[in-house]
Amino acid sequence: MIELRQLRYLVAASEAGSFNRAARKLGIKQTTLSRHILQVEQRLGMIIFDRTTRGAVPTHDGANYLLTAKRLVSEFDQLNHWVRQKKDGIIGQVAIGFHTSISAGNLRGTLAAFRGANPEIHIDYAERDRTHLLRDVECGMLDIAILIGEVPEPDLKHQTLWSDRIIVVFPEAHPLTTMEQIVFSDLLRETIVLSTSDPGPQIHKLLTAKIGTPFLQPHIEVRDVSRETLMCIVAMGEGITLTSEAVLGLGITGLQYRDLVESTGQFRAGYSGYWREDNRNPVLTRFLKFVRERYSLPPLRS
Repeated sequence: MIELRQLRYLVAASEAGSFNRAARKLGIKQTTLSRHILQVEQRLGMIIFDRTTRGAVPTHDGANYLLTAKRLVSEFDQLNHWVRQKKDGIIGQVAIGFHTSISAGNLRGTLAAFRGANPEIHIDYAERDRTHLLRDVECGMLDIAILIGEVPEPDLKHQTLWSDRIIVVFPEAHPLTTMEQIVFSDLLRETIVLSTSDPGPQIHKLLTAKIGTPFLQPHIEVRDVSRETLMCIVAMGEGITLTSEAVLGLGITGLQYRDLVESTGQFRAGYSGYWREDNRNPVLTRFLKFVRERYSLPPLRS
């Protein structure tokens, strides 16, 4: 049986035009290379090279044989290269789920940067509410779910990833336009409209925790609409809303945006990633490594 390394010796000798030069390039003795080429010729019953004082020249039949040998060696190398890339997560695909807009903010920036740094990786995007996202991670339909805040999911690995600003959104003619920044107490006088869709429920919890008391609760109206429709409702003057900076790229007219601040500075909401511990997708491993390096995150929790 002819071995792959022997085909490599044949190809090297053909490209170098000399057994001596080919052996030096391969880092082996010339006698070793000559012996293996002779073994191939004997097994084939065909002379592949004419040996001359000036080097080695393929015979007519040898030239035809070498064409196929070169193709086999090249295809084998390409196959091994593909396997290594798959193993290292350089090529492949990853399914990433989220429940916020990717028109702006760190989620968009992260996905775009990862895609730019890994052009051979295909990303499957899924936008759903957090309940469905977590369920799809658990059943293996998604590799990772990226959510605002943290949820108790003992069966999943998770890590805090980054944070986005929470902003107040209101119509252009609203009195809040005179303010450069807005604090939580300013919201007590407003009608706040939120969506039943994520991240509306998380914003609702945040508001009641920050400014709600047993005697005073913010005036919150919940609408069964999408985030885009909610923004249009606000633009029509039916209240204000709070959301992450991820919506800033939606481009809906008639709206103003202000940062929500507290004593420590801009109010921000953290994002966390959730994935199965037994997920062996090397592209997921590569994505998590990319995020940790991008945001200087601590090592994963064990």
